[in-house]
Amino acid sequence: MFLRQEYDLGDFQSRLETAAFPIEIEVMKHSILNELEEIRFTKLEMNHYRYGAEVAQRLLNILN
Repeated sequence: MFLRQEYDLGDFQSRLETAAFPIEIEVMKHSILNELEEIRFTKLEMNHYRYGAEVAQRLLNILN
């Protein structure tokens, strides 16, 4: 839904915080959340989608 721009980076991060990750990648969850936090607070808001989409795509690649 984030990739379709149905919600913003903050919502994406919030949903991932409560998402159940497969045990094999649970450790990566914290890294992903930290990366999203860094994007939210260190990048220009107009670039949030671009950087967030990179994280989302990487997560999808890991899950598939």
